[in-house]
Amino acid sequence: MILITVGTEKFQFNRLMQWIDRLITQGFLDPQKEEIVIQAGACAFVPQGAQSHQVLPADQFQALFERARLIIAHCGEGTVDLLAGADKPFILVPRSKQFEEHVDDHQVELAESLARQNIPVAYTPGDLARFLLAPWTANISLSPKACYAQASRLLGANIAQRRGSVSRPAAPTAPVYSPS
Repeated sequence: MILITVGTEKFQFNRLMQWIDRLITQGFLDPQKEEIVIQAGACAFVPQGAQSHQVLPADQFQALFERARLIIAHCGEGTVDLLAGADKPFILVPRSKQFEEHVDDHQVELAESLARQNIPVAYTPGDLARFLLAPWTANISLSPKACYAQASRLLGANIAQRRGSVSRPAAPTAPVYSPS
């Protein structure tokens, strides 16, 4: 079974759905031979032959995630954290502001960072097709959750250090105007 997830954003991700539809049409994916389950969120377009759910309850999603032999996912931080603990092939497809799939390009930026860790990322339908022909299991060594934990520890240490210090920072002064 192949699981495709686009998260639960209010923004559509029809571009990925159209890629999947094209890959079904071209025979890279065959819903007659292998179950394809899509958690489609706000997508207005869903590929023919795939099982589609707008949003899945957490326990159902987890069961499908565990059963899947391969996962195609948007590059959301929560999904990346979930995939960091997975021992199965997956590929990430970042949402883009250019296509009105999100408010900014943080998923593209995260995808570029993960690609430098040798994590499979699809920027085109061809990237996705190549991965489907030869899927492999990647290991996310530095996930967003790990970064947040590290940032929290550093911030906590900084606050503790400041509280323990006798001297306090000087009060800010008004800027001095200097004509040029």
